[in-house]
Amino acid sequence: MDAVRIQEYRHRLLPIVIGFVLSVLFAGFVYYAGGTSKVYTNLMYIPIALIASIYGWKLGVVVALFSGLLIGPFMPITVEPRLMQTPENWIVRVLVYIAIAYLIGFVTDISRKRSLEIAFLFTHDSQTGLKNYDALRQELTPPEQPTTIISLTVTNYEEYLGFFGYEFFQKIISEFSKRLSEVLLPFHEAELYRYYGLEFAIQITHEDEEASTERILGALNMLNEKTILAGEVPVYIEFRMGIATMNPNEIPLDGMRKSMVALRFAFKNDLKLARYSEEMVLSYKNTVTIASSFQEALEKNHIKAAFQTIHSTGTGKAIGGELLARWIRDDGSRINPDEFVPVLEKTELIHNLTSFMIDCGLAMAKMKEYRNWFISINFSPTDFSEKCILSLVKKVKDAGVSPSRLHIEITERVLLGVVNIESHLDFLSRHGFIIVIDDFGTGFSSYRYVADFPIDVIKIDRSLVLKANTPKGFGLVKSIVAFCREFKITTVAEGVENKEYADICEALQIDEQQGYFYSKPEIISTTKE
Repeated sequence: MDAVRIQEYRHRLLPIVIGFVLSVLFAGFVYYAGGTSKVYTNLMYIPIALIASIYGWKLGVVVALFSGLLIGPFMPITVEPRLMQTPENWIVRVLVYIAIAYLIGFVTDISRKRSLEIAFLFTHDSQTGLKNYDALRQELTPPEQPTTIISLTVTNYEEYLGFFGYEFFQKIISEFSKRLSEVLLPFHEAELYRYYGLEFAIQITHEDEEASTERILGALNMLNEKTILAGEVPVYIEFRMGIATMNPNEIPLDGMRKSMVALRFAFKNDLKLARYSEEMVLSYKNTVTIASSFQEALEKNHIKAAFQTIHSTGTGKAIGGELLARWIRDDGSRINPDEFVPVLEKTELIHNLTSFMIDCGLAMAKMKEYRNWFISINFSPTDFSEKCILSLVKKVKDAGVSPSRLHIEITERVLLGVVNIESHLDFLSRHGFIIVIDDFGTGFSSYRYVADFPIDVIKIDRSLVLKANTPKGFGLVKSIVAFCREFKITTVAEGVENKEYADICEALQIDEQQGYFYSKPEIISTTKE
């Protein structure tokens, strides 16, 4: 602590010493140049302006007063012959020096304050006042002590935005940030950062790495899976964490990257907490490989379109089907769609896949054996741009296929995650396309959204269909079917695997069925050779 105080004193005294030394040197020069009648007295403005512009008006005024006195009552107007100044002469000069120092320093202080405010805005979150990730990124020097980074994200926090709206979501952010800050308050070695939404980072600088980290994790766990009050509304909060300890030569940005890799691993494996390991990186290298090799796979015809039929309930007759993407390597091995589609959705490559599936669907729609069937194609959130939609409409028109035979299949998250989604769906609906909600009953299920948007078909998720053999499950699906009938929406049961469930769907009066009981997805021969 004494060393710190000494350093502070040195920092404060140094500019005064510099100013005094320069003033003495220039005052000496003025005297040996012949006195204040010479133009050299203007040299005294240099230390005054220098100190005031660097250190502000207070130190500037001190140096100005000292400088004015140096060439004031004891400095003659002329040395030879010796003629002293009148009091009015040097007093006015001192006042001018002080005024100049004050003005320069005042402008400097305002400029410095504005710079600090701008820097604060760049490095702090405006809503919570916490440091943001930019502040963490700017720390480019490896810390002297062992450091751990914890990435923390509230699970499915986008749902809060969808359910409660933007204004209430901000209340949740403020309250949860406050609770996190309170939990970390006893730990002086921990600093909290906010990234986006309900995503945070905690930097721990410690001497005893394991002990301090475990104590902080224990405190954080007291907040996990608990209810907080946002306004007067109790909100259940559950979060996951990824932890990474930095190597000696690493900067905080490296630690943050590793902790986020661990966080993704925690989400993927349904863990509350995951600690970074090199093995995790290998799985993400596979992700990069998928993105970098997809276009080549598409050009080499390794991407295929598989077709699974959809049947009318009661008659069992096939009336259409869903196109599903398949990636088959040269050796016959396959990459699961659950692996490559999410990766492509994070890049522009998803448009290439969707465009390929549309081409396959249109080619299939013109084949004799499928002439009266509809073709359902999956669309990702990023496919809903003006360019992509106009391209779709043009393709269908050029192919001479009725738009009503092409079903646009989207998940419920598209309804909440795409800007202007209602106008996009209205445009497609006006042009005759059929809009389908896939996996209904999971995620963001909201009857209000379905009622407000031009939805033609709802596909009831397999998880609900499989529970329909129980009284509660049957009642739940029945309520969905009743809702859809009221709004003239067609219902499709997904995952119908045997006759028992086919009969249950018929009893529920579900319009159509899809599943292994009727057919498995089969590769069709419409891909480009």
